[in-house]
Amino acid sequence: MDFSFEAGRVRLRNLRPADLPDFAAYRADPNVARFQGFDPYTEAEAAAFIAGQAGAAVPAAPGNWVQLAIARADDDQLLGDCALHRYAHEPRFGEMGITLAPRWQGQGYAQAALRGLLRYCFLELSMHRMLALADTRNLPCVALLESVGLRREGHFRHNGWYKGEWCDEYQYALLASEWAAPR
Repeated sequence: MDFSFEAGRVRLRNLRPADLPDFAAYRADPNVARFQGFDPYTEAEAAAFIAGQAGAAVPAAPGNWVQLAIARADDDQLLGDCALHRYAHEPRFGEMGITLAPRWQGQGYAQAALRGLLRYCFLELSMHRMLALADTRNLPCVALLESVGLRREGHFRHNGWYKGEWCDEYQYALLASEWAAPR
């Protein structure tokens, strides 16, 4: 299956084998992995990840994650990736995440991608609630989530063990009714 849709300046689509050089480069960067649940990737890990995601069903079956490429709409240049997960116990509840290569950060691409992903989730999948977690030290991610309309619901102290230390996380969420309300 090949999944793709336009979201302003970006296209969200399945990851492809041709994405490997760019994907491997940013996923290997320790600064990119710093606030993520993954360690810097090796080339082999990046290749295996893309092989496992290429052509994946979107959305994935409830309880599973699917990773989507964030590509520039005009030339299909890989900029990063975003994740979508629907909960097994309630598939109308979901979670999302995002990773963007450093050279594309701060240019509005992540905002376009998350807005597009939210639109897809609420309009196409009839999701009721979308959630995102962010390390409290990741101020650009906090600003991004708030800029697309997510509301901070909680501050969880020592909620995860990442990179050898306990970290605090903020939980953000958005309901379909909030997304659809006039802004």
